[in-house]
Amino acid sequence: MIEYAGYMVGEPESIETPAMLIFNEEVDHNLRLQAELAGGAERLMVHFKTHKCAAIARRQVEAGVAGFKCATLREAEVALEAGGAEVLLAYPLVQERKAERFCDLAAAYRQSRLSAIASQPLHLETLGKAAAAKGMRARVMLDLDVGMHRTGLVPGEEALALYRQLAGSPHLEAAGLHAYDGQDHQTDPAQREQQALHHLEEIRAFRWRLEAEGLPVPRVVAGGSFSFPYYAQSGEALGSPGTCVYWDAGYARMMPERPFRWAVLVLCQVVDHHPHVGTITTDLGYKAVCGDPPLERRARLVGRQDAALVLQNEEHGVFHLDGDLPPVGAYLLAVPGHVCPTTILYPGSFVLDAAGEVVDYYPHQARDRH
Repeated sequence: MIEYAGYMVGEPESIETPAMLIFNEEVDHNLRLQAELAGGAERLMVHFKTHKCAAIARRQVEAGVAGFKCATLREAEVALEAGGAEVLLAYPLVQERKAERFCDLAAAYRQSRLSAIASQPLHLETLGKAAAAKGMRARVMLDLDVGMHRTGLVPGEEALALYRQLAGSPHLEAAGLHAYDGQDHQTDPAQREQQALHHLEEIRAFRWRLEAEGLPVPRVVAGGSFSFPYYAQSGEALGSPGTCVYWDAGYARMMPERPFRWAVLVLCQVVDHHPHVGTITTDLGYKAVCGDPPLERRARLVGRQDAALVLQNEEHGVFHLDGDLPPVGAYLLAVPGHVCPTTILYPGSFVLDAAGEVVDYYPHQARDRH
């Protein structure tokens, strides 16, 4: 048995490290909290990329979420299999092969609403051609650029013209608007809300222009883990949290006022130590925890605020500690700095109950990008 800050693992020796662990009670807490912040789970179109897992998706469906926002066709497929009533593939489709797969999924799950996004004429042409070949109409949302400049069109004349083209296509159905504000990372809650409401006003004004022309806008999906409550609470859009279901050290650092809990930790082990320089070497390499944050923010050790990651290779993670060093062989629990791309490093997660016993194993079915 190991225990750190209330997290228990009954038999760490039975789990090969490094391993991803899901703590059931913390997941349930996070699902409840994000629904409360949104004003109801039915106002949420949650990101699938965080967990890539059918079992977690089913728990979200049972909690009442409106649907799932996905980054890959495989994520969309697993989300539909898990019972998603509405699924948005929020990644532009430019390859005909992928557009054909998208249409095949839409046809296979007619009881659900599967939508794509578009922000270029080529996106519409590719989807329209695939839908025509299948004898169907594909649902498409216009992707708006509200400042990230990654995908989408700025709300304006060009976006208006493309939506007209979308609404007039014989093989496409105008499904509404999508906007992601991933460039906004305000740590001050008031500034965060102000920025989200500014984007909401942009989206609202553009929607009014569309509807004034008689163009249908049945759905708006907006925001991310920073901003989802503000869009959802407005009643005008579905908010799209992702990381909140698991939480991580990065979001906890930037939004300490939100009482989400770490529901996923990585079990690792001390494989060597160097007391003369105050370091321990663990098996927490960048194959075990995502390497996209700066080195010092990639992982933190539960219960050891004095530990700092100072070196990381494929299989090794070296921490410097100011206090006593854990002995070689000790098991530790680490909080990922960024949990979404950490999930993809593991084929699945061990699920633990409140007593620290392994009660299930959740495969990451959507780990494969394709």
